[in-house]
Amino acid sequence: MANKRKGNGLLPNKNDTAPQKAGKIVFIVSVIVLIIAGVIITGYFIDQGRSKQIDDELSSRHTETTMPSITQMTETTTAVTEETVITTTEPPPLTVLPNMESFVNENPDSAGWITVGGTKIDNIVVQAEDNDYYLDRNYYGEKSQPGTVYADFRCKVNTYNDKQSDNIILYGHNQADGSMFGTLNRYKVKSGYTSNFDFYLEHPTFTFSNLYEEYTYKIIAAFIIEVEPRHTRDGVIFDYHNYVNFNPKSDYNYDNFITNVMERTAINTGVDVQEGDKFLTLSTCSNEFEPSRFVVIGRRVRDGESPEVDTSKASINEDAKEPDINFIYNQ
Repeated sequence: MANKRKGNGLLPNKNDTAPQKAGKIVFIVSVIVLIIAGVIITGYFIDQGRSKQIDDELSSRHTETTMPSITQMTETTTAVTEETVITTTEPPPLTVLPNMESFVNENPDSAGWITVGGTKIDNIVVQAEDNDYYLDRNYYGEKSQPGTVYADFRCKVNTYNDKQSDNIILYGHNQADGSMFGTLNRYKVKSGYTSNFDFYLEHPTFTFSNLYEEYTYKIIAAFIIEVEPRHTRDGVIFDYHNYVNFNPKSDYNYDNFITNVMERTAINTGVDVQEGDKFLTLSTCSNEFEPSRFVVIGRRVRDGESPEVDTSKASINEDAKEPDINFIYNQ
């Protein structure tokens, strides 16, 4: 009778020596890990493809809709009595922009559209009842790692100009394929890496429309920032995302906001600011350390002001307050 060969087959059996059993187990585990990794990677690319497909479809729909010229008007009514004349001004009714109508009808969370020239940022903006829902969901509410660009739930976005939040904050993932806010880092200027300054000079503004009107914003700042106290020597952070409505009676006032922004911006844009201005903040993850953020802030073009920016006034801020990388990595 022929002798049974030891160690035959891929699965461990009673004829295997201990080393053979161990080797087979390691091999099987490795195969399982590879299969799982393959499934995860395949799912990732399918998710990315689905996300890009949605972005392209939404962008095409937004672009193809003709935009009429919009003129802000007010209606004045006069009440007359024997003793006095009282004049009141009624704001016009808010009318949804034609290129936003289909989005509102499809998803009531639709809040606007953000476009940044020279980047891939040309996205629908949504707003939910919290800042978590669209973090990992697409426009249709389906689970999706890239998520959707969304406005901070605390911001008043879709109302009359004077009632909108002082600072509207938009969040978007820093996607490796450049989707969402993955190309916002073209504005990133930091010590030893200043080539992106030229990009700012070519693209000093961006546009954002809510459901009713399109606005142009002049960029006033761009910076990398810590979000956890442990990453600063004094344990103090500039929590820019909490400056939504400036309150002169709290720390979240206009002066504190501007002071912190201007001491951190890597670019001195030369764009003037004043109390009463409206701002829009674009926020995404950064890759210098975990967690870190890259932020670009714009000031809305004022009524009657030219949207053009005199970039000859711009310069690199050599004294910008940057995260202390040595401190962070030597903790």
